Amino acid sequence: MSETAPPAEAPSDGLRARNRERTTKLLEQAAWDLVAEQGFESVTADAVADRAGVSRRTFYNYFPRVELVLQERMRETIAGLVDRFLERPADESLQESLLAVLTEPFDAAVLEKAVVVFGQSNTSPAARQFVMEAQSCEAEQVIRALEDRLGPDADPLAAQVVAQTVLTVGHVATMAWVEQSGGVVDDRTRQLHLDLLRQAFMHLATAFIAPGDTDPGSVAQDVTPSHADTTRES
Repeated sequence: MSETAPPAEAPSDGLRARNRERTTKLLEQAAWDLVAEQGFESVTADAVADRAGVSRRTFYNYFPRVELVLQERMRETIAGLVDRFLERPADESLQESLLAVLTEPFDAAVLEKAVVVFGQSNTSPAARQFVMEAQSCEAEQVIRALEDRLGPDADPLAAQVVAQTVLTVGHVATMAWVEQSGGVVDDRTRQLHLDLLRQAFMHLATAFIAPGDTDPGSVAQDVTPSHADTTRES
């Protein structure tokens, strides 16, 4: 008895996903090439599509706004950090979880883009606007993670304050890194960036400790009411 041949397979979801990933990376690289060569002001949908060799329509199928193609790599980086953060024990302090997440240097590609961004931000309004919009998008990712971690009874203001503070500290540390590294990205300077990040967050943790107090968490406990407390007071 002969065996029945399997039906012909349609293009797999895996193939479509790989093609989408390839096009996404192509558009991202084209956009950053334009930034490096001509500045943020030169980045338009038409310019990116032309550099990548695709149509304007294809560009908008992937990115509804041109700014998003430049934010793609950092969104992926933040998402990876958020996933690791949410895997930390629930009874661990936020400071401990944050430092536990920051154990490996950032990818060279991410830091190379940071060199471009902060290098142009001193003179380019478009670069400064990009930094502000990128931090806002990153904040949304971090706020959602903190809300999941803190639970429904936490003060909603807490997640917003912590998220914005964490991102600001990260940006300050990265700007210091750009200056100290001279814009060079290699294994040594990648480790320097990680060290500066961890150092910056330790500065934040100890900045509001009263003389003689060795517990950074006590400050937050003293000044941060629970959501339930604020509800009762109202």
